[in-house]
Amino acid sequence: MWKYFGVFCNVATVVLGGCLGLLIRSRHKKSTTGGKGASSFPARDPLPETMMTCLGFCTVFAAMGGLVGVESGAQALICVASMVLGLLIGWALRLDDRINRLGDLALAKTGGGDPDQANPAQGVVTACLLFCIGSMTVLGSFESAGNPAGHLDLNCHTTLLIKSMLDFVSSTCLTVTYGLSVMASAAFVLVFQGALVLLASVLQPFLERTGALPAVNCVGSMILLAIALNLMNIKKIKTADYLPALFLPILICWALTAMGAAV
Repeated sequence: MWKYFGVFCNVATVVLGGCLGLLIRSRHKKSTTGGKGASSFPARDPLPETMMTCLGFCTVFAAMGGLVGVESGAQALICVASMVLGLLIGWALRLDDRINRLGDLALAKTGGGDPDQANPAQGVVTACLLFCIGSMTVLGSFESAGNPAGHLDLNCHTTLLIKSMLDFVSSTCLTVTYGLSVMASAAFVLVFQGALVLLASVLQPFLERTGALPAVNCVGSMILLAIALNLMNIKKIKTADYLPALFLPILICWALTAMGAAV
């Protein structure tokens, strides 16, 4: 069950963020009926934006461990080849654009994109897409599947724990707009990410047998760095286009092992 620790934490932060959002929502409604005088302090950056920048720094820190885990020059070459080929595949398939278009279509089916309507169904769909579709979901699920049986290893859940903090902020903001319906997305997070961890657990023995695990971790860490740049608004990167790179080390290491080459 420890393999699902990161998933459970993610579900909990979505619910807690929703509770905080409901509190802010109720206080905001009260404040609109009778406000106080303007503050003498200068205007600050919005808290969600500030939190995202902070979490971006934390994501960079978390990615460093996977980058230094490569044990040989051959694995380093596999990582570079996987990133380049993976990006070419993702770019050709327009993965990032298709995922965004999927989100736009889902929102259109549930009430359009106007937040002022506060459509409850739109809130659920928006939250599910935001929490479950992305690079960190896939990467974090594969990392969590590596948790040994019998005890908790937090190193295996770093990505999902960072994602949990991101989703806490996102859940708070969405609940302020859409209300209680956003918290229903926690059930979808539990089922969707739990299924990904289960799938990754099935693949785990194969990864260890072919020696692909360090390369997979390194490629995942490089994708994490791209996510961090997005969070800090340094560079807009279509991280979903890099998702094929996460699976290429498995194929490359399998092929090299089958030919008798040392990885």
